[in-house]
Amino acid sequence: MPLYTANAIVLRRINFGETDRIVTLYMRERGKISGIAKGARKPISRLAGATETLTYGKYQLATGKTLDVITQIEVKESFPRIHGDLDRIAHATYMAELMDKLVEEHEPNVDLFELLLSALYLMERPNEPEKITHMFELQFVKLLGYEPALNKCVRCRKPLPPGEVFFSPSMGGVVCRECGPLPEDAMEISHEAVETMQELLTADAPEVERMEIPQEIMRQIARAMQWYIRYRAERELKSLEFLQTLRMED
Repeated sequence: MPLYTANAIVLRRINFGETDRIVTLYMRERGKISGIAKGARKPISRLAGATETLTYGKYQLATGKTLDVITQIEVKESFPRIHGDLDRIAHATYMAELMDKLVEEHEPNVDLFELLLSALYLMERPNEPEKITHMFELQFVKLLGYEPALNKCVRCRKPLPPGEVFFSPSMGGVVCRECGPLPEDAMEISHEAVETMQELLTADAPEVERMEIPQEIMRQIARAMQWYIRYRAERELKSLEFLQTLRMED
């Protein structure tokens, strides 16, 4: 069987048979693929830790008829801070599920790979996980071609008026009250939250680290992005449900 190697991040793993795992990888060079790690669930397996969700490494695979076979792994980063903190692992797992559920297989996108890897490294540092997640969400939908309209009303195309503005997932961005009845899914959002979303759309890692976002603004962005992504995904995300539970407990 032909062999190939690729830098990849584990998005998901499921048990298969008595000792194997099927692993979903997002590869820098090849996009999303699924492979089987034979014997990975054995305590002595050298593939065990390297096939845990969110592990970043260099993976060698053999091309198979239905599933490629993972033969060797060189772990580059296991993100211990993320795995050791419930809040961080909840946010990071949500990002991985977005990649798993909304990105097609075998469609390489270097920018998507770099975005996820950058977000994981930022979350491994002493940063607020919620802030990193919103950066990831906004830049993720932008790379998929679903960038929300934030600098003017998506309906009348005029600059946002002072006072009340609203965010509509179905319309794809912010809307004003002045150009007609509001969409049924419109939710009020502050100008500060909209401006923060604009910043997160283009911010690089150092800029994100320097940003200080008030909790109230974070809550508004979380609500807007929750419904925007649900509308685009047309499905429920299990990790988002758990994340919402954690947010309600804060």
